[in-house]
Amino acid sequence: MTTQSDTTDATTLPAAPDDAAAVPDVRQRAALVPMVLICAAVFLTALDQTVVVTALDPIAVSFGNIDVGKDLSSLAWVVSGYLLGYVIVMPLMGRVSDLLGRQRVLIGCLALFAFGSFLCAEAITLGNALPLTFLSNIGVNSPSPALTWLVIARFLQAVGGGAVVPVAIAAIGDLFGAGRRILALGIIGGVTEAGGALGPLYGALILQHWALLPPGYDNPWQWIFLLNLPIVLLLVGALLIAWPRALRGRTAPAGGRIDWLGAALLGGALLCTSLGLGQSAGAITHLSQAQVAQNNPYLLLAALVLLAGFVLVEARGREPVIDLRLFRSGAFTAGALFNLLLGMSLIIALVDIPIYVLALSGTTYLDAGLALLRMTIMIPIGAFSGGWLVARYGTRVVGIAGALCTAAGFFLMRFWDVHPNWTLITISTVIAGAGFGLIVAPISTTALNTASNARFGMAAAIVTALRMIGMILGLAALSSWGVSRYLALIVQAQNSLPPGLTISQQAAILAQKLAAIPVAITRDFFTAGAVIALVAVIPALFLWQPKPGEAEAKGRVVVGM
Repeated sequence: MTTQSDTTDATTLPAAPDDAAAVPDVRQRAALVPMVLICAAVFLTALDQTVVVTALDPIAVSFGNIDVGKDLSSLAWVVSGYLLGYVIVMPLMGRVSDLLGRQRVLIGCLALFAFGSFLCAEAITLGNALPLTFLSNIGVNSPSPALTWLVIARFLQAVGGGAVVPVAIAAIGDLFGAGRRILALGIIGGVTEAGGALGPLYGALILQHWALLPPGYDNPWQWIFLLNLPIVLLLVGALLIAWPRALRGRTAPAGGRIDWLGAALLGGALLCTSLGLGQSAGAITHLSQAQVAQNNPYLLLAALVLLAGFVLVEARGREPVIDLRLFRSGAFTAGALFNLLLGMSLIIALVDIPIYVLALSGTTYLDAGLALLRMTIMIPIGAFSGGWLVARYGTRVVGIAGALCTAAGFFLMRFWDVHPNWTLITISTVIAGAGFGLIVAPISTTALNTASNARFGMAAAIVTALRMIGMILGLAALSSWGVSRYLALIVQAQNSLPPGLTISQQAAILAQKLAAIPVAITRDFFTAGAVIALVAVIPALFLWQPKPGEAEAKGRVVVGM
């Protein structure tokens, strides 16, 4: 993330939170090594946000009885489970590190991330030993016990990984002083975007070359998680050695509160919403029986109750996990909604581009990773460009341009066919990725300029979390709908077979029709992504803009990843 300002006076930048005790400055040279280690930790956990999107197919195959199309709503939880854990802890752990100390919390988060990674690799063994069949009694159905364990492990992994981000922001802010908190936010934002961009390719490379790794695990996707263990071990050892002595204690006075209740209510509301939207009818038993998506009204009602409880707790709390007063600003609310909608579009691309590529004959996991890299690599590039453009044309113009670019990219994806046109794939993914990147600076700038100096970190965390919430909700709703569409197309393909053919002729025609179904579904998803991006233009019209003379009088902060 780059930072730009219309003035060079450091006093125009937001100050440290009011309740934080003064932290001694650390010489920049002494701070360089811990900063690199912190960025490496953030990069590692960001990789795991997207690393599995190219591995969903081999995961399904290794579990034996899972079909990527028919069981997409269940398999999507491998992605959603990580995003859910990430969102729940992000607004909370910065405060926890104030009270317990940055180094201690950061190392604990990495340890939990490593433990979750190990459980991910052992999901098949755990599924055989402890199938967790009792979960079906509360409406949690899974086609495989191993998948249930993988989702649980991904959630635990994300609780550690998501906590790393706010702790890292606070730690870098400590290392370089309160006046450089914007820079800290920029560094972590850029590293996070880079990790998310390279995650699919990293996963694809492991899948492609897993035979070069030590023996002991027969499924290539397991090494995606196992390789985290030695990396975390090295990071923890280096953090223990390199962390400055002056920053090893707490940074807030003793006796501060942590809003555990608010975090639990928010997490429960998100979990119930995701489960409620992601439900689908029972398994198909015959091709003549089409499956229709259905929501779980009881879970959705529970989500509304938990959300209402969350709002009440946060409105009355002295140290809330989310300060609802931020939403009194129409511009801040517009930025949050804008990011929520674009998050829904982003998850469509992250999941469905690999599904499309892997559905084509003759393609490899590396092909899927490279296809997605065409888009993700453009996100940080577009974000850097967006920071420059916002300083000259304003947040609204750049935000609208980003949403329109995203919609245009998805519209071009709508023309992808069973015979891949790699030129069209490149053009459409590059345009969509640039659009996703362009929106970063308008949203970050809006968040920082509508929040008070003491709450800019919370404001940035909220809009970031809302993008992930959009990804969770979008994946839950669209995967459930995709299952219904998948099975309906199977029935349609069977019923459209011409009469008078031999069994072998019918089988050949049916196989050809079935091979085209994943492509047809991904095209429908891409259409949905384009529509959502166009809807996002509406909140983009209300993003923060400086009033005449405001930039000259007070200084304007422009932030781009």
